[in-house]
Amino acid sequence: MMTKTFHGAALGRKAALATGLIAGLGATGAMAEVKLTFADWQVPAASTTQEAAKVFMDKATELSGGEITFDYFPAEQLGKGGEMLRLLQTGVADVAHVSPAYITDKFPMTTVSELPGMPLDSCALANALYELAQPGGALYEAEFKPNGIRLLFAGNLGPYSILTTEKPIASLADLSGLNIRTAGGPMEMTATELGANAIRMTGSETLPSLSRGTLDGLLWPVPLVEDWGLEEALHNVTPNLSTGSFVVTYSISDSIWDGLSESQQEALTEAGKYATEQYCGFVNRTWDESLKRLEEVHGIVPLDLPESELAAAGERFEMVHAKWIDGLKGRAVSSQDIYDSFRALATE
Repeated sequence: MMTKTFHGAALGRKAALATGLIAGLGATGAMAEVKLTFADWQVPAASTTQEAAKVFMDKATELSGGEITFDYFPAEQLGKGGEMLRLLQTGVADVAHVSPAYITDKFPMTTVSELPGMPLDSCALANALYELAQPGGALYEAEFKPNGIRLLFAGNLGPYSILTTEKPIASLADLSGLNIRTAGGPMEMTATELGANAIRMTGSETLPSLSRGTLDGLLWPVPLVEDWGLEEALHNVTPNLSTGSFVVTYSISDSIWDGLSESQQEALTEAGKYATEQYCGFVNRTWDESLKRLEEVHGIVPLDLPESELAAAGERFEMVHAKWIDGLKGRAVSSQDIYDSFRALATE
């Protein structure tokens, strides 16, 4: 009969990491180096890759004194955006870019920061989400803990604007019947409430759909248009209406986390905080210059909505908020409490 030994062959790759850590303890108690597999669906050129993922990994390596390094797999090499949680849970990845909008069945309440009409300050949104998703926080208890993961980094891609291939949007009525890409979650609700046909798809599917004419436009962050090569397919942007945002999280599986030393856990935690602040600052700084570049270099014409249309959009956004809260009622953690807590943190 096989004896119960602490070996990777018997317990799987997750336990194998913990085994390696224990085996790596020498007479002095020094920890062995740990190489973490990091799965990301964003492309290498994306600002999240350069200004968030790279910053996080470099800082973790620095703070751990070189004990923690990473095998980084961007651009869906290990799985698509909607598969990142599964990669963590099955041990294919140790750290992953988990996007709640792609798996709203698992993280419906974490999409609270994607609701339209929230503060436009990326740092306010990121810090509020980070706090609520830490152990003891409402989002941690409601969604991260039950899914067996721990959030290390929180961010968002900044305000999402309406960009179209042919038809300029001079009023909300111009959206009627247009096929508009969304990332899902509250963004899908927002597009529908504004009168468009909401088409849910991941970032990697967007350019082919725009090029084929399957999409008439999309909800997308202005600074990421060039990152994904969308500039040639788009001709119009509505810059003064934010239709929400998109949550970015880097999370680690609980089983991997539990196998790390206290100092390694602290290094990852501090690296996540550092990257959270660095990235949200980057998002805040680059929005205006990106909009200017889209117009001057690529001929994407900005057209602001008049105040009357902005007011009408605001009324529809409030309906989206109410539907979001009502749609998540009856859960162990109150959607109203999550909503109120998030707004309070984001506006303090």
